[in-house]
Amino acid sequence: MEAFITLATTLNYTKASNLLHTTQPNLSKLIISMEQELEAKLIDRNRRGVSLTPAGEAFLRDATKIIELYNAAVTNVREIEAGVRGTIKIGFLSTALIHLLPKIVSTFTVRYPDIKLELYDYAFSPLVSSLLDNKIDVALIPDRELDTISRLEKKFLYADDMCVVLPKNHPLNRGDGVDLSIFANEPFVMIDPNISDRDYDLVYSICMANGFYPKVNLKVNTLNNLLLMVECGQGISILARHMEHYATDNLDFIGIRGSEKAFKMVCAWRRDQNPCIPSLIEVIDECLAMQPQSTPNG
Repeated sequence: MEAFITLATTLNYTKASNLLHTTQPNLSKLIISMEQELEAKLIDRNRRGVSLTPAGEAFLRDATKIIELYNAAVTNVREIEAGVRGTIKIGFLSTALIHLLPKIVSTFTVRYPDIKLELYDYAFSPLVSSLLDNKIDVALIPDRELDTISRLEKKFLYADDMCVVLPKNHPLNRGDGVDLSIFANEPFVMIDPNISDRDYDLVYSICMANGFYPKVNLKVNTLNNLLLMVECGQGISILARHMEHYATDNLDFIGIRGSEKAFKMVCAWRRDQNPCIPSLIEVIDECLAMQPQSTPNG
């Protein structure tokens, strides 16, 4: 097709051969072969020169479109392979990324307009499952149990304190650095393990590390509902300090002694899967450098 288009636009075998870096006999063979395949005469060649037949004029229009589409397809494939065009599917915990994620997305979208970001909000357990099942390319996720996933790359985002969440007027509200064991007899509000068994197990493990099993009074299906139930006096709970952003002024988050910076958020992805991911990591690095401190609350 390229040989035909070159000849059809120059109408000169010598010029076309030079442009194609071939000989005139080779060019003639290509044209004759194409005419035989199409069962139509495309080129008229006589003493007066070279001209297109009506079939040749029609074929030139269509062949030009085909070559343009082919070249665009080649460019698209090469850009996808090079990581400058494509799609990145990102799973995340919205409650833990309220400050960081908008900066990442807005910066990335401006810099890489040909790479689409698909964003999916999950609870922790479904987020881990989606990463394992390759439903997402990247997970912005707490760094728990990730070492068991093979060929996984991780980038640290921030660390946060684990806190007791309780009403301001609670008699055991003694400020940061509290010994968790003083809450051994208090009722707890926890995430339903059917919704997120890992969130449930995390609170259990923190309590057990402090010498007691939590007395679970109520199981809820969302973190916002958990905060509401604590405020309603249904019990206390344990959350990372960044969740304070979603709480009313009637609740306090008090740091647990020994659990400072225990909550760690990372960006996790499978090695050698999506060539666009390095561009995302580059933007994340820049956004992290602009953060005033390592925690999302500044």
